[in-house]
Amino acid sequence: MIENENEAVEWIHSLTKAGKRAKHDTQERLLNLLEKIGHPEKKLPAIIHVTGTNGKGSVSRFSQAILTASGYRTGLFVSPFIIKFNERIEIDGKYISDDDLLKYTRIVFENYTDQTEFEVITAIAILYFSESHLDALVVEVGIGGLWDSTNVLDATVAVITSVGLDHMDILGDTLAKIAFQKVGIVKPSTKALVYGRIPNEAKDVIEARAKELKIPYGQIDSKLPLSRGYYQRYNAALAWAAVKLYLHETAKADHFLKIIDSWPQDKLIKFLNYVSWPARMEKISKDPLIILDGAHNIQGIATLNDSLLKEYGDREQLIVFGHLKKKNISVASFSDLPLATVFPVNWQAYKETAESSSYKEWHWQLDDLLREIDPKKQMIVVTGSLYFVSQARAYLKAKLAKSN
Repeated sequence: MIENENEAVEWIHSLTKAGKRAKHDTQERLLNLLEKIGHPEKKLPAIIHVTGTNGKGSVSRFSQAILTASGYRTGLFVSPFIIKFNERIEIDGKYISDDDLLKYTRIVFENYTDQTEFEVITAIAILYFSESHLDALVVEVGIGGLWDSTNVLDATVAVITSVGLDHMDILGDTLAKIAFQKVGIVKPSTKALVYGRIPNEAKDVIEARAKELKIPYGQIDSKLPLSRGYYQRYNAALAWAAVKLYLHETAKADHFLKIIDSWPQDKLIKFLNYVSWPARMEKISKDPLIILDGAHNIQGIATLNDSLLKEYGDREQLIVFGHLKKKNISVASFSDLPLATVFPVNWQAYKETAESSSYKEWHWQLDDLLREIDPKKQMIVVTGSLYFVSQARAYLKAKLAKSN
């Protein structure tokens, strides 16, 4: 028996099964588990389902925040976590409590057969949400869409934030193949599909699927002028569009109009500027200026570069970069930044490269930069794998706390 929340998390993490992630049988395994625990997925409210190569976490977070502020008791399921495991499952901005995490993990544990880690986490979230009297639910896809564990759920509004070359070993090696996987969250029961700025090759696949199912669709290429994170302006606009469509489909006409009228653009922008999301253009220090961003693939780094140029183009960016080797990104990925100096650090990429001697231990590198930085002219940017950025975030937060 699992005795406490730490043992619950340890058991969940022990379930990683190489070769079973995002394959066609993932939903069969998960549905078998959900059947054993009473089909909680049938007790959920209408869902905003969000996928995309980049931006899906931010769009999910913005959507949940707007719905909560509009008076809806709103669940949010996201991945991965940055600070604490519980943040993957939350209601109205509050993480699942340790007691509830233990309670629902025990139920899943008692009915477990052969599910993977992510399938188990998805089951725990579904069970928790099903008993929490929600008005709305926002769910972020893990990987892809079509065969993702979260696709046992039916989207009322489907959102595709972006399509880029990532997870190609699972989703396919072309934009068209990846787009096909992502548009898999759109089903005959879906009421609307919105998507962000995506390449034509992917757009054609997405629109063809929507037309086949006769699902209303549209591209959101506008932006809300937030004061932080240039690329978040597009994510915010996409979230606002998704929420409006969701309310239109689920609320009575008078209630829908009341909510929409209460969100003039200046109020919406002011509100979204205060929505926090760790490791997404997160400013953890002003003096010296330190930004954290989990740009872990080609598209993500390109977006980060664009934001740094637009917002901090007059500063020298000292970029601490730790990434997974399989992501096909490198120091050269930051070549668009004329004032950047990139410091690749020991995390995982160095393990399989002949250049390992050029990779410094990441905490030593951060220590050196903190000692030597000129706060008036330079800034520190920590980026790469979200797992690396989460470790660096905790380390920097502790050091900054001691120095204040």
